[in-house]
Amino acid sequence: MIFVTIAIFLAGSAVELFGLLQLSSAISSLNTISIIMLSFLTGIVVSRSYGKEFYEKLQWHLKSRTKPSEEVCNGAVMLTASFMLITPGPISDLLGLFILIPATRGLFKAFTFSWVNRKIANGELYFFFKD
Repeated sequence: MIFVTIAIFLAGSAVELFGLLQLSSAISSLNTISIIMLSFLTGIVVSRSYGKEFYEKLQWHLKSRTKPSEEVCNGAVMLTASFMLITPGPISDLLGLFILIPATRGLFKAFTFSWVNRKIANGELYFFFKD
């Protein structure tokens, strides 16, 4: 399992680096750095707004085997968007921006809601790893 996780992170980093190089050659290095910093600051603002209490609430719902509310799913999805925006790279930034847009956020909330319900039905009490 650890090797699969490492391979996924390495592949994701390589794809993000390749995307940064392509973006830099298309619009210049200074503009690329500016976009990265703007998305980083946006991610920080969103993260401060939604905080980690939504993940803790979602974890509580998993442990108590109750369905999470719309607010909890929205907060967890928005916190995921902030993590994507903080991560440097054009692909993660685009994914984070898609989550921030209210018209497309519903898709991500529906996925999160079904994912949590599936974990509850299977008796899994944790998101990814045990505490």
